[in-house]
Amino acid sequence: MKAVFYQDALEALILKKADHIYIPLGRYEKNSDSLKAMIRLLKDKEINEIFIIDECEIFDPEAKEEYFIIADHINSTGDNPLIGPNDESVGTRFPDMTFPYSEKLSKEIKKLFKDKKIKFKNTVLYGSNNNPPKADIKKLISLNCQISNFNIMWLDIMARHAGIEVGAVGIRKK
Repeated sequence: MKAVFYQDALEALILKKADHIYIPLGRYEKNSDSLKAMIRLLKDKEINEIFIIDECEIFDPEAKEEYFIIADHINSTGDNPLIGPNDESVGTRFPDMTFPYSEKLSKEIKKLFKDKKIKFKNTVLYGSNNNPPKADIKKLISLNCQISNFNIMWLDIMARHAGIEVGAVGIRKK
């Protein structure tokens, strides 16, 4: 069983399967404690894979795609949801973030997109509530970083802390 976190506005795009749990992100936006509680609940229910689907700001003027499969992120917030006392029953203090997004789940997403003939781009996420400063955009684009979003990155860090694999898709914000 997998859990799928999605932006409420995208619900119509999601074909729900009976063997998945669907969790609207709107219930947890800007509420880190509730999100942590949800991740703990998923871990307790032995759900070890989640997909995150959320709208993103696109700051690369050359990016024409609607869908972006996220391979990594840059946390530009100066903050981290793991700050504070650690609950060892959830996960290790400092989880390995070498590969924050599961290659296996990313391959599943790519296969689905290719089968449905959906154009996509692999990218790095700029984790922030805002787009990057103009002075940084050129450097970020050279690092294959073209989109920004806070929720995806925050949720990924918490899930990885709990040992849950993450696959993530950013969708161009309308």
